Amino acid sequence: MSDLSFFDPPIEIAAESPRLEVIASRLRASGMRPYPASAPIDFSAPDPLLIDIGTATRSTLEALSRAAMVQVHRPVVLLDTSSAHLPNSGETIILRHDQHLAALKARLTALARRASRLREAEIRRDTASVLGVRIPAADLNAVPSLLYIGEGSPLFLSLQGPLKRRGVDVTAAISLDTARRYMADRRFAAALVDLDSFSAADSMIYQRIAEDSGLGALPIIALTHPDQPLNDRQNTIIALATEVVDATGRMANIISQVEIVCRRLVAFAPVMPQPSETSVLTDDTTRLFNRRFMETHIARQMEVSTQRAEPLCVLTFRLDAFLAGTVPAQQEFADVIRCQIRDTDCPALLAPGTFAISLPATPFRGGVRLADRISDFSAAHASITGTGFGWRVVERRAYHSPQTLLSAGLSGTLLRARLAA
Repeated sequence: MSDLSFFDPPIEIAAESPRLEVIASRLRASGMRPYPASAPIDFSAPDPLLIDIGTATRSTLEALSRAAMVQVHRPVVLLDTSSAHLPNSGETIILRHDQHLAALKARLTALARRASRLREAEIRRDTASVLGVRIPAADLNAVPSLLYIGEGSPLFLSLQGPLKRRGVDVTAAISLDTARRYMADRRFAAALVDLDSFSAADSMIYQRIAEDSGLGALPIIALTHPDQPLNDRQNTIIALATEVVDATGRMANIISQVEIVCRRLVAFAPVMPQPSETSVLTDDTTRLFNRRFMETHIARQMEVSTQRAEPLCVLTFRLDAFLAGTVPAQQEFADVIRCQIRDTDCPALLAPGTFAISLPATPFRGGVRLADRISDFSAAHASITGTGFGWRVVERRAYHSPQTLLSAGLSGTLLRARLAA
C-alpha cells in the first residue's frame, strides 16, 4: 500500500533528544508530519512551529519573544509540562501535557480557519474601497448573540447570566433542528459549542454538525476541557471551529474569553451584501455580490493564494434556462447558497441564473464537498431539485487570470445535482 503520510500537514519541532523523538512519534500518530527545526528558526515560514519549553534553548526563547514583539504571524505551539511562564504571542497554542498533542492537528485547523477569516474580512473591505464603497466600522455598542449548543451541559446557566450582564445574549438550543429554527429568525454572532456534550458515541447533534455542516455559515466557538482526553468526535468539532476557548479554571476568565472572541467575530466578520448597500457591490435580485465585485475581489484572493501557497477554488452553479429567467428561482437558490457557505466563501451572481462562489484556502475536493452540500440541501428544502441546475469546480492554477478562472467554471459539461449525490 502506498504511504500517504506526505499529505499530512507538516510541523516544525524545536526540541532536543529524547523529547524530539517522543513528540515526533505522537504527532505522526495523530496524522501530522513533523520535522526538526532549523537553526536559526525562521519565524516567517508558513509551517506551524512547536517549541518544547523543557528543552528549548535560551536563544530560541529570545527569538520567539522578538518575533512576538514585531507580530510575526507564524502559528506557534508551546509545549510546557512544567507550568513555567511563557512568552506571549497572539497566535500561540499552549499545551500543558504530552497527551494534548493528539488534538493539535484539530487546534491548528481551527487557528488556520480564524486566520483565513481575518484575511478575507480585510481584503473584502479593500475591494469595496477600490470600488468606491466605504464599509462602516464595527459598532462597539452592538449586542452580539450566541447560540449555545450542548446536550445537558452544566455550563449554560453559569455562562448565560454573566454574559448577559456584559452585553452578550445567549440562547440555548437542545437540538440542531431547534438551532436552525432560531437561525432562521435571528442573526447570531457564533455558535457556542461545549465539547463535553459530545463525549457520547450516539450524539445526534454531533453527527448532524460534522456530517452535513448543519450550522452552515455560523462560526463555531468550541469550549474545550484540556484536562480530559478528547475523542475523534470532539477533535472533529475543534477542527470545524473558528475559535477555541479553554473552559477550565476560574469562571470569570472563561466568561471574559468568550466575550472577547464573540466581539472579535462580530468586528472582523467578512462583509456580506445587505439590502441597504449600494448596487455598486451587489445584485439587486439576489443580494449577492455582482460580477464586477467578484472579478475585482478574486484578483486579490489570487494574490493572497500565491503569497501563502494556499489553494483557491471557484464553484459555479448554473440554473437551467427555464429557471434562469425567473426571479423567484434565482432568489431561492441564492438563499440556499447563503445558508450553506462559510463566511469566508464569497458568493456572486455573474449573470442571470449563473452563480459563482470563490473558496479561499480550499482545494478541489473541498469545493466538491460544498457543491454536494448545497445540492443535498436544495433537494431537501427547496423546489429547485433534480436537473434544475448543474455545477462545476475549478481549482486555480498559475496560468489563470481572474477572468479565465471564472470562465473556466462555465466551460464544459456541468454536473447535475443527482449525479453529485
